[in-house]
Amino acid sequence: MKILHTADVHLKKGEEKRLQIFDGVLRKAAEMGVDCFVIAGDLFDSDTDATQLRNTVRKMFESVKYTFLIIPGNHDMRSFGPEYDYGKNVVQLTESPFSCYEMEGMKFCGVPYGERKFSDSIRDVPKGVDVLIAHGTLYDQSFIFSVLEDIETEYMPIYPAQLEGIARYVALGHLHSRNIELRYNRTQVVYSGSPSALDTKCVVPRYFYTIEIDGSEANVSKHRVENAPHWAEKEFFVFPDIEEKIIGDIESFLGEIDGSTAMPNIFIRGYTLVSEKEFENRIESEVAGLCERFGDFRLQIDVQSWDVIIQNRMVRRFVSKTKELDDNLRTKVFEIAFPIFDKVLR
Repeated sequence: MKILHTADVHLKKGEEKRLQIFDGVLRKAAEMGVDCFVIAGDLFDSDTDATQLRNTVRKMFESVKYTFLIIPGNHDMRSFGPEYDYGKNVVQLTESPFSCYEMEGMKFCGVPYGERKFSDSIRDVPKGVDVLIAHGTLYDQSFIFSVLEDIETEYMPIYPAQLEGIARYVALGHLHSRNIELRYNRTQVVYSGSPSALDTKCVVPRYFYTIEIDGSEANVSKHRVENAPHWAEKEFFVFPDIEEKIIGDIESFLGEIDGSTAMPNIFIRGYTLVSEKEFENRIESEVAGLCERFGDFRLQIDVQSWDVIIQNRMVRRFVSKTKELDDNLRTKVFEIAFPIFDKVLR
C-alpha cells in the first residue's frame, strides 16, 4: 500500500494559490499510484473557510480515485463530522479520543485535535497500528527550542515517550514552516510541514511524504511540492558611504534566486545620509522593478537618517577609518557605535 502524508494545508477563501498547490499535490498523488491520502489536521484555515470552500474541496476530492483520511486540527476542529459531506472517498476520523480505520489490511488510528492531553487520548489505542495520525506539538529537544516563540506550539503537547512503539509511522501536523523527521526505536515520526509557504517563516522547500508498507517494512520518502515556492530571506545593512552599493547587492541576491521556486524576503536596516523617506522611495522603486519576475516578494526597510550627525568631523573620520574593515565586521561596529554617537552628539 502506498500512503501520502501532508498537513496544514490551510485552505482560505481568497488564497487561490493554496488551492492550486493543493490540487497539484492531488494530481501528483494520482500519478504516483497512491492508495491513501492522509491529511493530519488543518485542511482549512478556519471553520468559516471550511464552510465557504467545502463544495470546491469536495469536487477536488471526488476528481481522484484514492481514499482520503482526515483528522480535524486546531484551526478547523468544528469543520468535520457526519453532517459534512466531503465525498464518498473521504473518511473523517473525528471520534474522540481516537478513531480506527482499516484499509487493505492496514490499521490507521486518527487522534483529532482537542482541548485535552494527548496522553489521555492515546491511553486505549490498540496494538498493531500501522499509521497513527495526530495534530499537536512534539516536544523533542532536537528542534523544539527553535520554534518555541511560535504561538502554535502551545497546542496539544506530545512527548517522545508517548510515541515510541505506538505505530510504525506517525503522521503529524501542526508545525508549518519545515518538515521534520524523527525516529524513536522502530517508530518513524514525521511532520510534513505545510505544502504551501503560509508565511515568511517558510524558508525551505515544501514537501509531502509517501509511505510504502509491505509486510514488516515501511519505506518513507519525501517529495518536493513542485508548484510551491518558499521564501528566501536576506538582510542588508546600509551605512552612509555604501548607499549606492546596496542596489547592486540586492540585484546580485535576486539573480541567484529561481523565481519558480522561491520568493524574496528582503530586510534593509542601518543608516543613511539622505532622509528616511527619500531612501525608502528610491529602494522601493528599484527593488519593485527587480522583483517583477517573482510571484510575491516582501521588502522591509528600517533605516535612520544621519544627515545631521555625519557633519561632525569625528564621526566622518570614524566612518572613513572603518572602510578598511570587512563588511560584516564593519556592520557590527556601526551597529554599536552609531547609537552612541547619536546619544552623545545630538
